[in-house]
Amino acid sequence: MVTQCGMSSELGNVDLAENYESLSNTTKQLIESEVRRLIEEGRIRATDLLQAKRKELDLLAKALLKYETLNKEEAFKVVKGEKLENKVVMPKGAIKIPVSTTGLPGATLPEIPGSSAANGGGKPGPEGGLTA
Repeated sequence: MVTQCGMSSELGNVDLAENYESLSNTTKQLIESEVRRLIEEGRIRATDLLQAKRKELDLLAKALLKYETLNKEEAFKVVKGEKLENKVVMPKGAIKIPVSTTGLPGATLPEIPGSSAANGGGKPGPEGGLTA
């Protein structure tokens, strides 16, 4: 993105990929710093979005564990907090819930950094979701 598409205000709209080997070390370091900046900005944006939409993500995760599949309309209803009418519930045990990295049954999975549970805002529920 930086070297071929010019997606850097610092480096401009120049194709730097074609003659990358002949670029100065200063220019290569600038390219690396711009790539790191773009990646970090994307990570921060994604983390902020996931944290802002945590309630909706939890509703969606619980619905997927309950029903296994959702179409677009059903997913929108779930995210809005609406009930799904006439949707077949998956039988208990049909979906394998991941175990912790210890491999011990009943052990809890590590919390997602920055989530409300990691900050003491909830406790793991019976199906890996959060409860109040």
